Amino acid sequence: MISFAEVTVKTGEDILQTIEAFIVAKRWKSVVVTNAIGSVKDLLLATPVRNELPLKIMTTPCYGAAEILTFTGEIMSKERMDPQLRDVYPDRESPLFIHIHVACARPGGQVMGGGLWGGKAFRELRVFLLVLPDEEMLPE
Repeated sequence: MISFAEVTVKTGEDILQTIEAFIVAKRWKSVVVTNAIGSVKDLLLATPVRNELPLKIMTTPCYGAAEILTFTGEIMSKERMDPQLRDVYPDRESPLFIHIHVACARPGGQVMGGGLWGGKAFRELRVFLLVLPDEEMLPE
């Protein structure tokens, strides 16, 4: 059965670490990030730098506060991730692969977006998740 969940990232908290800790505590293996609402700051965004594979990316900082416009992605156990992405995403000790795309509005109506590689909640960020059915949960 698919179930709905929400995680709140509080002021100053690291977005990816908070989401990861929440999902690991629940021992979920497969989650769809449907959206989020709130404000963020000091994001690090990743985008491709060429139109060919293998994928090469660059990161761009998005300094200061911004409002989330879109926030969508997938979170899964690392053994399920696309092998081509293993070389792109930094090696982390987490059992999860967190793959979120974000767009945000900055002062003056400037919009920035890309893959979320880092950032913090400015005021608060509510992240909405769909937990997919899975016969196995993450190990404790």
